[in-house]
Amino acid sequence: MKYLGIQQIQRLSTGWLKTGRSFVYPPRCSLCGLARICSGMNCGVQIEQIAPLVEQACDRCGAPVGPHLDTSEGCSYCKTERFLFKRAIALGKYQGPLREIILNLKQNHGAHLGGDLGSLLFQRNRETFEKLASSLIIPVPLHWTSRLHRTHNPASIIAEALSGRLQAKYSGNILAKRKRTPAQTSLTPSNRRKNLRDAFAIRRRKRVAGQTILLVDDVMTTGSTANAATRVLLDAGAAEINVAVIARAPGL
Repeated sequence: MKYLGIQQIQRLSTGWLKTGRSFVYPPRCSLCGLARICSGMNCGVQIEQIAPLVEQACDRCGAPVGPHLDTSEGCSYCKTERFLFKRAIALGKYQGPLREIILNLKQNHGAHLGGDLGSLLFQRNRETFEKLASSLIIPVPLHWTSRLHRTHNPASIIAEALSGRLQAKYSGNILAKRKRTPAQTSLTPSNRRKNLRDAFAIRRRKRVAGQTILLVDDVMTTGSTANAATRVLLDAGAAEINVAVIARAPGL
């Protein structure tokens, strides 16, 4: 008879304990409060109240638009913008409960919200994401000084969740923000573009060359941040950049 060692017994005991604890106290979805099996994908009515489904969005910038509009060349928000990314995908509008969840995600206590938001973003747009065939997923980075008082980068958590769903490589250290910039919300659209000039840099250019990249952030307002990051990725040899965000601000 083969006897188990002490370490093997301890590992088995720990596994049984976790299984029992999850059965008695099942983990909860951070978005709707249902059991973790929900994983942000089957939240149902609760999620429709948090992030109402957008019936039609602009193919180019992801902004909500009216029905039956051809937005392949842009919409009223972005037709005059020189976006370098191919398209943007959003879960919903930056308003109401979704806005509150994102504001909580940005706080040090809110990191747990990012994974379920990323899963829900994937589920809502699964067919579109699969057609993009992204080979590399990159989050919009924070400047290093922001990490002195923030424990996480919301974009990184969302990007990792999408990476798992899409089975695409994730890298959080290719794109860097090398210049600390004032908050975009306090600036006019033209000043936002100036604010981000030369703000991003590539650390590993060879890993970008030829890649179809999904650039991930939590919110997109004017698109200036995504466009500035896209510029340096394309300059480094990326084949195509698409953008994914949890929320799209109502207008540019």
